[in-house]
Amino acid sequence: MCPAVVPPAGLRGSIATKSHDDAMDDMTVQLLVASVGVFGALAGALLSQLLAGKAERQRRLAEDRSRWLTDSLRVNTRFLAGSLRLERDLWSAAAQLDHDDRPVRMPAHSTILLTPEQGIPGVFDAVTRSILVEAVEDAFERLDALEEMVAEIALVGTVEEVRSAQGLHEALWDAAGGLESYQAFDVVTDAVLRAKAARDAFTTASRVALRPSDKSRSNDRPPRRLDDAPPASG
Repeated sequence: MCPAVVPPAGLRGSIATKSHDDAMDDMTVQLLVASVGVFGALAGALLSQLLAGKAERQRRLAEDRSRWLTDSLRVNTRFLAGSLRLERDLWSAAAQLDHDDRPVRMPAHSTILLTPEQGIPGVFDAVTRSILVEAVEDAFERLDALEEMVAEIALVGTVEEVRSAQGLHEALWDAAGGLESYQAFDVVTDAVLRAKAARDAFTTASRVALRPSDKSRSNDRPPRRLDDAPPASG
């Protein structure tokens, strides 16, 4: 029986060191693989959270936009309808005015609301006064209601909507004030026409504000005519 071969002491140390190094290399590889896996999982979770947060913000922005459009459409429609009705009634009431150009329209009075019920001799009678007083009082009441809408537009409207709404409201006040002070027919009707122009300006501003942006429109190209198609090659 052959005796066992025992390697020298120095060789035994080299073999042990090599085995230890191999074990360390394997452990390092395992740690690296595990680290990559953990990092990938964390990155995936973080990316998912970021995407979910972005989607939630977009959803909230869309809801806010929809709510804003609904509120703007509601108040703008009410304001336009009320202004148009008042504009027409002021025009009708202006038919009770005369065309005379005199420096003093109502002697001793600055408002028709304080004139005698029987009217002013040589200026207007009781029937004309009654019609104008009723029209002026009704206009003032409706202008107060429209003022609340102007304030609401100031909260939800664009800069142009707010500016044009205020301009329309002031123009209607001017026309109603012309009736109250019994101005000449041409003066009051000109004021009503200015109110109409202000109403058109507000309508334009509202359409621009409520119109969908170009980004929301379809980017599909329109179909081309057959004679516009490029010639076939060959």
